[in-house]
Amino acid sequence: MSPLPVPPSQPANTRPSGTSATTGSRIPGTNVTGISGGDTTRLRVGKDTTKAPADQFTTTVRYSSKDSSQVNGQIVELWGNAEVVYGDISLKADYIKLNQATNEVFARGRYDSTSKKMVGTPIFKDRSEEYNTKEIRYNFKTKKALVQGIVTQQGEGNIRGKVVKKDAEDNLYIRGSIYTTCNLATPHFHINAPKLKVVHNKQVVSGPFNLVINQIPLPLGLPFGFFPFPKKKDIGVSGILMPQYGEEPNGRGFYLRDGGYYWAVNENIGLQFTGQIYSRGSWGLGTSGAYNKRYRYAGSFQLRFNHNTSGALTEAERLLTPDRNDFAINWAHAPQNIGRRGSFSANVNVTSNSYNQFNSFSTQAVTSNVAGSSIQYSRTFGKYVRSGANFRVNQQFGQVNQTTGVRENGKTDVGFDYTLSVNQIAPFALKGGTGKWYESFRVGFQFDAQAAISNTIRNTIDTSGLGFTLISNARLRSRDEVVRDSLARADSIRLGRTIADPNLVAFNLENLGRILDNRNVTMRYSIPVSLPNFKIARYINFTPGFSLQGDIYSRQLTYTYIPDPTDPTKGGVRIDTARGFFPTYSFATNASLNTRVYGTYFIRGKRLEAIRHTVAPSVSISYTPDFSGSTFGFFTTLPAEGSLAGLPEYRRKLSRYRGLGGTYGSSAPGQNAILSFGIVNQLEMKVRSRDDTSGAEFKKIPLLDNLSINGSYNLLAPEYKLSLLNVSANTQIAKNVNFNVSSTFDPYGYQQVGETVDPIRVNKYAYSLGQGLARLTSLQAFVSTRFAPKKADAPKKSPNASDATLKAINQNPDLYVDFSIPWTVNVSYSFGYTRLTPSQSAVIQTLNLTGDFSLTPKWKFTYQTGYDFQYHAPSLTTIGVNRDLHCWEMAFNWTPYAGSASRAGNYSFDLRAKSSILQELKLSRRRSFFDNGGFGGGYR
Repeated sequence: MSPLPVPPSQPANTRPSGTSATTGSRIPGTNVTGISGGDTTRLRVGKDTTKAPADQFTTTVRYSSKDSSQVNGQIVELWGNAEVVYGDISLKADYIKLNQATNEVFARGRYDSTSKKMVGTPIFKDRSEEYNTKEIRYNFKTKKALVQGIVTQQGEGNIRGKVVKKDAEDNLYIRGSIYTTCNLATPHFHINAPKLKVVHNKQVVSGPFNLVINQIPLPLGLPFGFFPFPKKKDIGVSGILMPQYGEEPNGRGFYLRDGGYYWAVNENIGLQFTGQIYSRGSWGLGTSGAYNKRYRYAGSFQLRFNHNTSGALTEAERLLTPDRNDFAINWAHAPQNIGRRGSFSANVNVTSNSYNQFNSFSTQAVTSNVAGSSIQYSRTFGKYVRSGANFRVNQQFGQVNQTTGVRENGKTDVGFDYTLSVNQIAPFALKGGTGKWYESFRVGFQFDAQAAISNTIRNTIDTSGLGFTLISNARLRSRDEVVRDSLARADSIRLGRTIADPNLVAFNLENLGRILDNRNVTMRYSIPVSLPNFKIARYINFTPGFSLQGDIYSRQLTYTYIPDPTDPTKGGVRIDTARGFFPTYSFATNASLNTRVYGTYFIRGKRLEAIRHTVAPSVSISYTPDFSGSTFGFFTTLPAEGSLAGLPEYRRKLSRYRGLGGTYGSSAPGQNAILSFGIVNQLEMKVRSRDDTSGAEFKKIPLLDNLSINGSYNLLAPEYKLSLLNVSANTQIAKNVNFNVSSTFDPYGYQQVGETVDPIRVNKYAYSLGQGLARLTSLQAFVSTRFAPKKADAPKKSPNASDATLKAINQNPDLYVDFSIPWTVNVSYSFGYTRLTPSQSAVIQTLNLTGDFSLTPKWKFTYQTGYDFQYHAPSLTTIGVNRDLHCWEMAFNWTPYAGSASRAGNYSFDLRAKSSILQELKLSRRRSFFDNGGFGGGYR
């Protein structure tokens, strides 16, 4: 491409004197007229029906300038904020020369002697692409350009070069180039390459390059490279994923991790295939992906398998720590049900017991001992019918064996739930009703079914409260024995000792038969009926009701008395189990009364106006007939002979579904008339507002959000008529201190009976035995507060970030270090007390502290720690140091204490480039969060 000729009538670097515009000038094939109006040239374009020659412009050319223009034959020169528009192409500069004869345009800036720099440098736009240059020559016909000094944004990075050629496919060939994600004029880092090729809308391909940090060339580079930059609406770019490298302290040695290939399948789905290899023989494979269907659904998944070897050097060490296989299955699916009756969602997190322990980079995942998964589907039919199904998997990974360092005794529960319900309808007012009292009569239907299997094989029968001897192949243990063993087991686990569970079998194909035999299937149905309600004395609501419900069991127990031929007083009862389909039913009537009472105490102080106390009492009564008769078949009455002769009938009457759940698996025989009572208290004060501009003279401040007491009394029960009393309270103190407490009290006392080791609960109130009004059985208290500047919780906003990126950031603020917030402090205290027997109790008492602070605007310190008062030891403690380097981020994390020798003393150091969005928002990712790469990035 040859330089554009300079017209002899006027030098190119000067403006014509005394001429603000040239009127009546004509460019063949376009019919363009320039008209001057003050300091601005306007355009008036007419239509030309003549066909342009092949070597001339084929569409309208519009031009304008602020200062002056000159038309000399087929050459147009523009000075001062000049602009030329040709279809999708626009060019702005201080000086532009348009040559119709060669179909070329030339533009450059102007040197300003006042500011001593170039101003008005060319800005070239071709559709969505924009290039900042020093000089540019462009041919409208061939669409080729020659550029001096270019700066262009490509994806999250920008490219700068000295000499650039542009071809007809919008590819750029750059010499003397740099590539960087830093948006400063002098970038903190860049890749220096003699040659670059920018493949339009795809990637940057480089020859030999090296890394330059803070203008210091480093001997770090590669002979070639390519950098994809998918646009927001493109499907992405397939390519190779470079692996991470490093060394692990847990015996696997040096590694290359998460290298592989990313496949951009289409605009709705992307997949990546990765692998990892360790110097001591371990290896792993995985695949992950994300998918999105606009207005329908979105989700992501991850499948990983790792074969781990211990790296042991001797045969004895290999026998102590054998090879193991770990796997992880993660799937998240979220629907967007806009006008749809059906809804499908999934949140799956299924792993082997030791996967997180050795293959996770998240502190939360490593320390967590449980995981839950569920897949749900629900659908509505018409206006009233709803149905839903749920498949769930709950895991408990067990405790770490201090010898092998691997988690053992993991528990897995797999279950399936189904529900079918009909919303309550008013059969006498299906067309709206006329206000008659009977039209408020309503009826509904609910059916629930559950099937579950577990690798915990229950072969223990609870003998508490029976009063006679059982004969069974299963283990016979009282509830007190179970409590003592559970406390001893918990203490052993806390001290790091591995205690085997005698009821636990490995969840594998070998034990599948035993696990399926241990299945538990339960079903329940109910038909609630709401009768017309009315008011008593204007302020008391009276609501009667009736319900029919029942359970369907898959197992049934049978009891047989076996006398002792040698001693009639030493006979026992044998328990057998039968499988089948066993439906039961019951019905009950109920009625409830409730009201609300207000009391106000006026103070009329300087700011405090009054204190109001709100009391909401409620009373209800329900009656259930006696279904323990032989005609129903739900209970069995043992004969009053031998060792059972001295027992009353209600002690010899046993449910056929004892311990199997449901109504008859947990309730005592006989009719029930249960009187339930409760009272809710609220306390608030009315104060004068400090802000006169708010328009409100007074405002309400809660002092006590809730203080409730509730319990029940069975009028027809033979013993233990009064239930446990529940007391709970919660409130918010000084706007940012949350306080919650809940407790239970037992109104019955304990006495030494016979040769029992501990006193037992007797049917006498505690106050009659001199043991106070009630005995505290459990107490849970939690206090938490957060201190931070006002803007700390404000959502992040950015005009340059996608909605998905902002949503991910605002939904996971704990995964980022925010340098715009100078400090945050989160404090929580929890206390738990459970009194299991008169002499045994369990106490949990912990204090947790998390937060961060900025030593300078670019230095951030983070911390997480706590203290366990029961075991006099700190909890998981991590300390982090983060440095904002604008386009880089530096992070140092240290775990001085983690409650495990294999994790304590762990540290990491990271120095990595930051995306342009995080530069803008002043955020850095924490160590436990990083990009998966490929489609949309991700979380680990």
